[in-house]
Amino acid sequence: MVSKSNVILFAFLLFLFSKNNIVLGQATPNPCIFSKINCGEGPINTLYTSFSSDTIFYTPPGRSMPFWFALGDSVTEIIDTTGHYNFSLSKISGPGDIKGIPGTLSGYYSYLTDISFSAIGTYEVAVNVSGFPGSFVGRMVFVVPPEIDFCSEAPGGDCGNVIGNQIFPKQISGGVVPVDEVLPEILVGVVDSVSGLLDSSFSGTIYIEKASGPGEIYGVLSMSGERWFNFNYLRFSEPGSYVLRFFTEDSLLYKEAFVNVEVIQTTNGFIFLTGEDLSIYPNPFQDKITLTSSYDLKGTRIELLNCSGQQVFCKYVLASKKRIVLNVTDLAKGIYVLNVSGTETFQNKTLKIIK
Repeated sequence: MVSKSNVILFAFLLFLFSKNNIVLGQATPNPCIFSKINCGEGPINTLYTSFSSDTIFYTPPGRSMPFWFALGDSVTEIIDTTGHYNFSLSKISGPGDIKGIPGTLSGYYSYLTDISFSAIGTYEVAVNVSGFPGSFVGRMVFVVPPEIDFCSEAPGGDCGNVIGNQIFPKQISGGVVPVDEVLPEILVGVVDSVSGLLDSSFSGTIYIEKASGPGEIYGVLSMSGERWFNFNYLRFSEPGSYVLRFFTEDSLLYKEAFVNVEVIQTTNGFIFLTGEDLSIYPNPFQDKITLTSSYDLKGTRIELLNCSGQQVFCKYVLASKKRIVLNVTDLAKGIYVLNVSGTETFQNKTLKIIK
């Protein structure tokens, strides 16, 4: 006869198992559920992964992020769903070792969930597939950076010998990103809510999900390891205002946290200041920014501020012009605030733009 206590224990274990599987599903979703990924039956001649490039700026040593593989057609960009494959990684070159389980389960798509690297540096890695004619199907380059100092960004200004109880996310490069572009990095750790000090002994997994917003978020939706994490592979499918939720498996141990992100739409590289007769393009920009208006720009002051609020460019328009080209070759990649001021028509008009 089964005792009541055993029934309760079984129900509790089943709840934990179900809860963990739900969280894992959020971290490793089927790529075919995303509206901008096409799946079906088709030729197989290309390796697809979570990343948009064969060169991946990965996470520092001792951390991991889940990423998927699939095979499909390079012409139609359709992932084939009829085959079942086992993907695996092997190091070609690099300063350290690949840690974790380097092979996947069988499926038309499969995740590696715990891959980390033992040392800083650049690794060339072969991707092999069983069940595919010729096991080698691709090459990836993982750039493993040094750990970013996050202690000074904590509310308490430092790390400490504390037991954290609250997730702490910090946007390093601002909270504006174009549709389908990678969101500039968000550092995430755990702090003690009383002292504000960062818990540098934290070990576990932190997840991301959309709390609100008009479209989908996709990319790397969780990270595992020690101390703190650098989320740098998030994308958004539609323009608008989003709220991201950061959480762990156990909300009782670590209080969740939220981050606001604004996703903008660029059309043919143009973006317009709402309600103003002023256009600024391209956005994102590379070496030059063009401003045009039906109003005279004479007397205006045009400046660019970086994400820390520091002025990195300034120009005064002294002659009558309705079109100005700014040479910004020397600016580093990132998010900037462009400000136009100095006349009755243009009084502190601002816009966030991206290089």
